[in-house]
Order: sequence, then structure tokens, then C-alpha cells
Amino acid sequence: MENNRNHLLDILSLIDKLQKNVICGNNDNTCTRPILGLNNILTYNTRPVTMYLCNNTPLEINYIVGEETFTSSIFRIESIDDNCITVRLLTETDGIISSTSEFATININCVAAISCLPDVSLIL
Repeated sequence: MENNRNHLLDILSLIDKLQKNVICGNNDNTCTRPILGLNNILTYNTRPVTMYLCNNTPLEINYIVGEETFTSSIFRIESIDDNCITVRLLTETDGIISSTSEFATININCVAAISCLPDVSLIL
């Protein structure tokens, strides 16, 4: 299990580094692709991820805006400190991913797997 945690941290660290350096290039479809994608209009700055718990359910985080409660299961890696990952909560509406101003800290020991979505350009 420890090797799995180290591997997840390695992948998440790579994603964090790519986003901070905004290295762009082609669009293969793996979490570890060494560059963020780009299109003709925008340079992508985010590789959204979903995380899964040990029971194979998606990690979902509730947050409140005004009097409404929302749930997010899509995240942008913001920083990594030892076994803790700070993420920005993202939303998806009609296939469009957007950023929120909400953040959470996740203990990597609670994460069993991650899945990457296609790279996007977000207003942060």
C-alpha cells in the first residue's frame, strides 16, 4: 500500500509542477503525460482530477455558497505538503469545467486512485 501512496504522490506532484510551469504540448490521455495540452485559442493551465476512496467511490466534498450547498468531485491540485494535498474545487456544468474559490486539504492516505480529465484552461 505504501508504494501505491508514493506512486500517487509522484503523479500528483507531476501534475502540480506542470500546472505551475504551464508546459504545453500534445494531448495524449494519461495522467502522467509530461506536458499540458493546448488548442488554437487557449493554453491549458489545469489537469483536473477525480480521486477515489479505498471502497472505489469518488471523493466528494460539500461546500456552501450563500445558502446553497454544492458537491464537487473534480479538483485542481494547488499544492502538496508531505501527505496532504491542497485542491481547488471545480464544477462541471454541461461538460464545461469551471473553477470555484473553494479549497480543501486531502490526506493522500484516504485516496486509493486518481483519474485525470482532459486538460482545460481555467480562470483562477
